[in-house]
Amino acid sequence: MEINSKKSLKILALVITSLLISFASAATYSELFMNATPITIGSAGVYFAAGTNTTAMGGTINTAKTVVTFSGITIEPGQVKTYAQSVNITNTAGSIKTLNMSLDSLTGNFSTNFDYVYIYIVSNSNATQGTTIQLVSSGTNVTSTGNVQIANGITYTVRWVISAKETATTGQSINIALRVKVS
Repeated sequence: MEINSKKSLKILALVITSLLISFASAATYSELFMNATPITIGSAGVYFAAGTNTTAMGGTINTAKTVVTFSGITIEPGQVKTYAQSVNITNTAGSIKTLNMSLDSLTGNFSTNFDYVYIYIVSNSNATQGTTIQLVSSGTNVTSTGNVQIANGITYTVRWVISAKETATTGQSINIALRVKVS
């Protein structure tokens, strides 16, 4: 068998050319990297602060100031209680923010024991902001304040008005959870 040197040289040239092209092509690829270190939790720009009625309602605010829990609200049959300043909402984010407070859940025997629970967002000039949340035992509930703007450096308060029925049963209770979205 005779080796054709011209064919061998052509094949060798094609192999070398292919290798050069593959090396040149490989050299044009690059890698990109993205690092996010560290990702640190900062302070909330809009947060809860104690109001004049927070303690009377058994209110506690978590360390991040993003959750308030009222665990000491009691009301007698036939009584209407107003907590004019249950908790404050303060904006120190550096810009105008939009709040939307809405009912997340209502559990317990509400319609048997309560006439209504009204929850308002109130400005520092005592004007209601947005729509009043109205939880009523008969009729249509209003479950959101809608969008409420709060300027930087401003504090609004949250007002609760609770009415127990005269026929309310001692020891019965309800649980209300609200959500405040900030954007």
